[in-house]
Amino acid sequence: MGVALALAVICLIDGALRPAVTALASLRVQNQVTAILNEAVAQSMARQGVDYADLVTLERDDAGRVTLLTVDSVKLNTLRTDILSQVLEQVEGLDAKTLGVPLGSLTGLAVAAGWGPSVPVRVVTAAVPQAEFSNRFTAQGINQTLHQLLLDVSVELTLLVPGGQETAQVSAQVCLAETLLVGEVPQTYLGQ
Repeated sequence: MGVALALAVICLIDGALRPAVTALASLRVQNQVTAILNEAVAQSMARQGVDYADLVTLERDDAGRVTLLTVDSVKLNTLRTDILSQVLEQVEGLDAKTLGVPLGSLTGLAVAAGWGPSVPVRVVTAAVPQAEFSNRFTAQGINQTLHQLLLDVSVELTLLVPGGQETAQVSAQVCLAETLLVGEVPQTYLGQ
């Protein structure tokens, strides 16, 4: 009877704490992977000394007006490969000990938050990080357009928590380069 009662109490505690462990572990991992993504982009950009003119070439007509934007796809792919390799290396290196969730944080009591032994959470990458380039053109005023070259990076992770697993998707969008394209100001403007 005592063993059955002890097992019932353990099952109740486990059922109450598992969602909290999973949620906290997922948030912690997402924060760390987001930091890894941002750091990898910053390091790659600094190491390669990338500038807007290195990635995008503006072609102009005889009057000096921008007529064409071309991107250096070789440079972009080199940059993407460097970023993805750094992200993969650092995500694979996440340590279960550093991702532990303090037991006191799972109680819901503000006084106990951050106290007690850590419940270890193991992280396994479920997929290779993905990265895609995109362009964004935004109107910035009368005949002015902001061009942004963006890199969308996402990493799918599987968290192995005691008694189960949770899948998390971490995404970040980073502006690699931007410039303001200025055209001729028209003689007449009919705004809405």
